[in-house]
Amino acid sequence: MKLFWPLDKSFTEALEVLQQTPANRPFEELIIDFTQVLSKRFLRTRNQPEIVALGYWLRRANIQQMQTNFEQQYENLNIRARGIVFHIAPSNVDTIFVYSWMLSLLAGNRNILRISSKEQNGLNLLLQIIMEELAKPEFKGIAQQTIICTYGYEETITAQISAICHTRVIWGGDATVEAIRQVPLTPLANELTFPDRFSLAVLSSEAVMALDKKALETLASQFYNDVFWFNQMACSSPRLIIWTGKQQNEAKMRFWSRLEDVIQDKSYELFAATQVLKYTTTLQLAAKERVNQIKHDVYYSRVQFQQIEPNVREVHCGGGLFYEYDVESLVDASSMICDKDQTLAYFGIEHQQLVSFVEAISSRGLDRVVPIGQALNFDDTWDGQNFLTSFTRSVVIR
Repeated sequence: MKLFWPLDKSFTEALEVLQQTPANRPFEELIIDFTQVLSKRFLRTRNQPEIVALGYWLRRANIQQMQTNFEQQYENLNIRARGIVFHIAPSNVDTIFVYSWMLSLLAGNRNILRISSKEQNGLNLLLQIIMEELAKPEFKGIAQQTIICTYGYEETITAQISAICHTRVIWGGDATVEAIRQVPLTPLANELTFPDRFSLAVLSSEAVMALDKKALETLASQFYNDVFWFNQMACSSPRLIIWTGKQQNEAKMRFWSRLEDVIQDKSYELFAATQVLKYTTTLQLAAKERVNQIKHDVYYSRVQFQQIEPNVREVHCGGGLFYEYDVESLVDASSMICDKDQTLAYFGIEHQQLVSFVEAISSRGLDRVVPIGQALNFDDTWDGQNFLTSFTRSVVIR
């Protein structure tokens, strides 16, 4: 095990201190002050847009809105923190553990964070900032309520933490969730799981064709952010593109050409291994699935499907691989939505069309419908679960 925080104690000593330190009340001023210090520092990391986005999410106005919504929802109730929350972070999105931690902290909990052991520039910078702020005297209370560590597949450590936590949060692939679920929790503990998900985008071909050059560039830039910030590996990054209307061919040509210009302007880094993986994945799809056409460009590959089956989601490799599917009306695509589908990012689709589409879905699929450019925006409700509700408990006093 590698212990990032605290700096001056062993893991066993840190656990003892954390267990002896009382939990906070939801939205205590000290916690809000801590979020604001982090927000300001994250916003200054201009070369890391995903960290800037985290800083923007932590800004005071957003925290205050969360607090207002929370207090209105639980007005006249005695709401307490659950106690100790154990967060198991994924390796594909280095900021996610901070979102999970901040929401638990705002709910008043003590926290144990197991982060990825992969070397990532963004993760290193996040840790540096967080540890510098935790070391300040004014945040001693939060520091004593926080453990940040990383370790491999040692089940004994996971079991040790799971035996004392009151909530366990698992971010990771299906295999990770399945493996950790084998480790028992105490009878009173609850668990939140965020396994592999798949996301989509829908664009109206008529709306794309109606855009002037500047508006088209804005759309392409927003789409780039949704897809390439995490190299299409974030669960909410669009991988399947649904085109509606009757001008699909013209709209595709216009959109993809502009996106290529945007990718070049962003100096996106191409990796040979990713290019090879995309190429082999498209060949696999062409051999086994109902595919009309495959197009390889420098920065992305596109696969036009006649029909989308649930299994093609498992084949997707990220890195700029796009499935495409054409329908006249969005509701015509409702039957292809499966349980695994999480986010639908849209452009040029009217609100009532989106409502009709969601109502027509017969599976458990889709938890978020957001404009293109907001696919990666985090919220206190994710995968249909409200964090602040799950991270607290209501004490009934008659």
